[in-house]
Order: sequence, then C-alpha cells, then structure tokens
Amino acid sequence: MPYCENCGKEVPPTSKFCRNCGAPQPITPSEVQPTPPPPPPQAQIAQAPQPIMPASQTQPETVVGAIPLRRQRSLGRQDSFVGVVTSQRLIIAQMTNEMMKEAAQQARELAKAAGKGFLGQWSDQLKATFGYTRRYLTMEPSAVLSETPGNFGIGNGAIGEIKVELKRISTQDQNRREFEIKIESSSGEFDFRMDEDDDYANLLKQVYGERVKMPFGYSFHPVKIG
Repeated sequence: MPYCENCGKEVPPTSKFCRNCGAPQPITPSEVQPTPPPPPPQAQIAQAPQPIMPASQTQPETVVGAIPLRRQRSLGRQDSFVGVVTSQRLIIAQMTNEMMKEAAQQARELAKAAGKGFLGQWSDQLKATFGYTRRYLTMEPSAVLSETPGNFGIGNGAIGEIKVELKRISTQDQNRREFEIKIESSSGEFDFRMDEDDDYANLLKQVYGERVKMPFGYSFHPVKIG
C-alpha cells in the first residue's frame, strides 16, 4: 500500500489523489500503458500504367485481296492501278510506266522461255498486269503504300459507299462489259474501272458489305482470267 508523500496517509494504489489531504499522487511505472507504435506502412508495388493500344495496333494489318483498276484518259489512253484491300484500309497502288514495262518484259521472257511464238508472247504481255497484281498479295501493306509517291490509302471505316455500274465497251475487235466503280469516302470520291468478274465483286462485298451497291437486278457472270 503506497503512502501520500504530502501527509503520509495510506493511499489506495488506484487513487490519483490523497483522500486525506487531496494531494495528487504520482503514477507508478506499472500503471503507465505504453503507446503502441504505429503499424508499419504496407508495402506498395509501383506499377506503370498500361497503355491503351488503338484497335489498329492490337491486330496486324493483313492483305485480303487485290483488284486491277484503271482510269480512262483522253485519246483512249488509261492509267493503271491496283486496289489492295486490307483488313484496315483500301490502298490505291499506282502502276507506273516503268512497272508496266517491267511486267511486260517479264511476261515476254517467260513466254519465250516456254517456247511460245510472237502471238503467244504478245498475249501474255496483255495479261501481265493481272500477274503483276498478284505480287501485292504477299507484300506488307506499309510496303505497298510506300512503293510509289502516288500511292495512298483510304481507311475502311471512312468509305461510305461503293457504287458499281455496268458499262458496255464496243469496239471493232470486241464487245464486252466492265464495271465502273465510284468510291465515296470522307477523303473524297474516286472513280475507276475494273473487269466484270465475280471474284472482284465478291471481294468488295466481303469487306464492305451493304456499302457495295451493285447494279439493280444484276446477276453474277463468272469470267475466267487466263
């Protein structure tokens, strides 16, 4: 039992004041409750924010098909192009004179090596554009776009409508039909012509769906190439 340091009377251990004189009593060490230390901060692992990749970068761009195109000029002349259809855009690749000469030269040499005569070589040269078009099927889209300064691309989502009309071409030597297509997009309108061929029409429908407007009542007529 402790005693009051002021008057000497006994003081209960739990009393903070002396009941006799009212003097405050000191707190013994056993009565002092230590303040618990603050809990250690939880370790946090710094994580860099994950960038959100655009849809165009999450899936690689692939070539779906290629269509020989042409644009009429004056005096019966025409410019040649290839419409390279990819999973993300339509690339219009220009066939320069140098490329056309190279394609014709390759066709002539192959025909000559196969033992064909003049007419056979000439026929193969006329088909050279089609054979040259197939090379785009194995090229990277970026390589197609940068092949010549005149090449450009139109995003598939930017194409609003592709109107297809059937034109009849009559000359002294032949009477045939071909497609005239008008591409309407946010980048502008582009007019081309292409052979009347099921494969080309089906390729456009496969990628652009109902945006491809075929001639009213048109039924496909397969045309063999080669």
